[in-house]
Amino acid sequence: MSELHHSLESMGVLQYLFAVVFLICYALAIGDFLGAGARPAVGASGLASAIGFSFATDPWVHGVLLTAFAVIGIGLFLGLAWLLKAVLASAVGEVSVEAAYDNAVSVSAAVDEELAALEQAPARPPASEPRTAADVRGEAAIGRLLGAEARSLDQRTS
Repeated sequence: MSELHHSLESMGVLQYLFAVVFLICYALAIGDFLGAGARPAVGASGLASAIGFSFATDPWVHGVLLTAFAVIGIGLFLGLAWLLKAVLASAVGEVSVEAAYDNAVSVSAAVDEELAALEQAPARPPASEPRTAADVRGEAAIGRLLGAEARSLDQRTS
């Protein structure tokens, strides 16, 4: 292991370039960022970078080992992330994208209705006193999110 550490200490700019290109290409090839059509080209670029990194490392076996450690490390990270998602999603309950979108649309429609009702309401004369949190809660949807103990924006201290 000390020889591998020595190889890491003696890396040059070319080896760093190969390593970074390999890691980026590997992440793009296993992910959905670019789509299925670009994966072969990105995978080939990653493979070429890994081979270049291995041959630029002295001895080349250390380059192969470091590349394998990088692939294993990324695999362990992805496995841990998947495990955490599975555990937390079962504990909290997974929400689908469609359900979240439908919820956002219904909240938006409710806010639009309240705004239309406020526009049709007769205008109030300007108040000389600061408004209370109860006034704010009765007028807008955001007011319902504020608790009774919450101060309105007009009651800020200067």
